[in-house]
Amino acid sequence: MSAGTWWFLAGYAGLAGFFALEALTRNAGTASSLDASSDDRGTTLLIVVAYTVAACVTPFLRFLPWGSLPLLLAPAGLVVQVAGLSLRGWSMRTLGRFYSRTLRTEGDEHHAVQTGPYRLVRHPGYAGSLLIWTGFALTSRTALAVAAIAALLGWAYWRRIIAEERLLEQRLPGYSDYRARTGALIPFIGKRSGDRTRRPKR
Repeated sequence: MSAGTWWFLAGYAGLAGFFALEALTRNAGTASSLDASSDDRGTTLLIVVAYTVAACVTPFLRFLPWGSLPLLLAPAGLVVQVAGLSLRGWSMRTLGRFYSRTLRTEGDEHHAVQTGPYRLVRHPGYAGSLLIWTGFALTSRTALAVAAIAALLGWAYWRRIIAEERLLEQRLPGYSDYRARTGALIPFIGKRSGDRTRRPKR
């Protein structure tokens, strides 16, 4: 096999690490359940479909006769995957039992976690996932795969963030203030600038 193929297989190994991390770190019970409520708004299924399409279509995109990227980007993709796995794992450990597959809150005990990576961004776990999948796309050395995976996963997680923040705004005291101070996926980017629309006119 060529060096490019070995790097691509290593990218799949990175995805295997991602799913192993999910299985080993997530608590049993409702946290691992795929039984989504109406609050989920179909986003869990959307993300699962996005994962499946990205993993299955990318090998075929590698055979296209155009859009090949330099070999150097393949090992760079693995570095991106490792960074994503580290961020995802850190986020899961920080959330602990509040980390779940679908959108849900755990009764009155649930609160807005603001420690670890959550000090800077509201959704570091999603940022980690996007890094993992983008890194995988880079190991394919195919421009179309990078663009397609970034667009597909970006759209899926954008829908997820909208649904999740709607839920947390309704059920977690102090989440609005936390949202105003932190970025969504990147520090200082995506903050909500105050609550001007919610203030009464004078």
